Amino acid sequence: MSFEGKTVVVTGAAQGIGLAISHRFASEGARVAMIDVEALRLRKSAAVVRAHGPDILEIVADVSDNLIMHDVALRVASRLGKCDVLVSNAGVLLRGDLLASDALAHWQRTMAVNLDGCFNAAQAFTPQLKTTRGCIVNVASIHAYVAVRNSVAYTASKGGVKQLTQALALELGADGVRVNAVAPGITDTDMTSSMRSDPVALEAFLARVPLHRTTHPDDVANAVRFLASQEAACISGVTLPVDGGYCAT
Repeated sequence: MSFEGKTVVVTGAAQGIGLAISHRFASEGARVAMIDVEALRLRKSAAVVRAHGPDILEIVADVSDNLIMHDVALRVASRLGKCDVLVSNAGVLLRGDLLASDALAHWQRTMAVNLDGCFNAAQAFTPQLKTTRGCIVNVASIHAYVAVRNSVAYTASKGGVKQLTQALALELGADGVRVNAVAPGITDTDMTSSMRSDPVALEAFLARVPLHRTTHPDDVANAVRFLASQEAACISGVTLPVDGGYCAT
């Protein structure tokens, strides 16, 4: 188990990609802190993950709150030990027209969770990561590379995550902290259920995917696990598409 004795923090851990990531690290012996804003769903998901790794800490927190994330970092260190791997996965997708009455509110909430959340977590856990010479893996999106209609805020936020990843890699490299990101394609989660349930929309998307398939949460978890491992010891500042080749088209 290559992560035996390591402390891994995963935000947005209650479902989808975050849950798959938590499960993957727990199954390899890591102590996992699962962070999410949805208390009931987090409790149920943590119980599932705990069956594969007993050292699971669940914390209900909103990543958009900087002070709360600093408190989360203290709680993790006290309970599980200093962070070795930080996976910033928490995100929201709020679609809508640019001129809609709720467009500004959607923009502000999307940026607060998707981009500020990555910054807040990185700032809170960096002192620990410098000590452990650990790493950060942010979860961006293929929309960091390719824009999509009616998702101005989401597209911009994920582009920001990609650039934040590069900036943090430059900022923290001298301390031995690696920072990378993954960019999932359309993934089999609740967030994309409406698009995947529309046969026309789904086929139009898959027509642009060389492997002609959607991404599974485990595909993303595998990529995150690789970037967090010693096999990626000389990789920092990159955003790795996990998209079946979509970004190559």
